[in-house]
Amino acid sequence: MKNYLIMILNALVLIIIGVYGYIISGSATALIAPAIGVVLFILVFPVKNENPAVTHIAVGLTGLAMIMFFVTGFMRSNLLIILMATATLIAFIYYIMDFLSRKKERETKKD
Repeated sequence: MKNYLIMILNALVLIIIGVYGYIISGSATALIAPAIGVVLFILVFPVKNENPAVTHIAVGLTGLAMIMFFVTGFMRSNLLIILMATATLIAFIYYIMDFLSRKKERETKKD
């Protein structure tokens, strides 16, 4: 699966669960996750065109969001936030695995 497809899925998870959390809680802080999801969704288009700078920005944002969601989810014992953190962790792991495989391909081509 391509990076941009994983990014779309992660963005949709963040948007859907975040909006659901806002509806059931009414807290404006529940909209942080959908905002991150929208930013990731906007970054999909340059990532699809294999823009390396934007790809690194998107991966960095995903990593920061993952840490933030895990810390907040465990502090509040909120299953929805932990679910978003888990989805973001899976996306982050996939990004790192893809970067490592691309690096290995480049090194193989040089030899």
